[in-house]
Amino acid sequence: MEKNIKFLNRFANYLADEARKISMLYFKKKIKISSKNKKDFDPVTAADIGVQKKINKLISKQFPNHSILGEEDSIIKNSEYEWCVDPIDGTKSYIQGVPLWGTLISLSKNNEIILGLADLPALDERYVGYSKISYKVVKNKKSPLKVRNTKSLNESILNTTSPYVFASKRDQKSFEKLSAKVKSVRLGGDCYSYCLLADGLVDIVVESGLKPWDIRALVPIINNAGGV
Repeated sequence: MEKNIKFLNRFANYLADEARKISMLYFKKKIKISSKNKKDFDPVTAADIGVQKKINKLISKQFPNHSILGEEDSIIKNSEYEWCVDPIDGTKSYIQGVPLWGTLISLSKNNEIILGLADLPALDERYVGYSKISYKVVKNKKSPLKVRNTKSLNESILNTTSPYVFASKRDQKSFEKLSAKVKSVRLGGDCYSYCLLADGLVDIVVESGLKPWDIRALVPIINNAGGV
């Protein structure tokens, strides 16, 4: 298993490398944007679709029996292995030129997440978690991740992408109660907030209404850094 997971990690990093080529090609360029939702603006771009297609193609070639759950396209199979992909987590940031978007890739075996990778191409940062390992790669330098050991709420830093996109008013009110008790609150982090949590720079991240592709890749990164 140890040898196998290292190979799977190398493959996940290869997927992220290939995804970067597409996402960075379109970043801060004129790009066609459409909305997946007529009522609320839920943008999708050629970059989202292009990255998803590329990753799906590479996984299917290397592991034809593996299932793939993706935000923009899925290839569902009856397999003990399932990849989960968010080609661009933070598309609103992406189309506004804000560099906090990322590509999220995870692998589960029998419904247990065994590998997670969050790639931040515009920042040239990557965060990885598997087995009991959690590390970041910043400008080709690799270093371990460890959460901060903050004991009290009034000393804690709280992040969320936006309480305005929470699933319910009740969740918004809960967030407002919590935000009144912490030291500092910052909005707009997308997946990067979770990376900062694993890196000991943020104490709490609160989101509401997440889909599997929004969170699976981040779970082993945070857990293996000592977080919950």
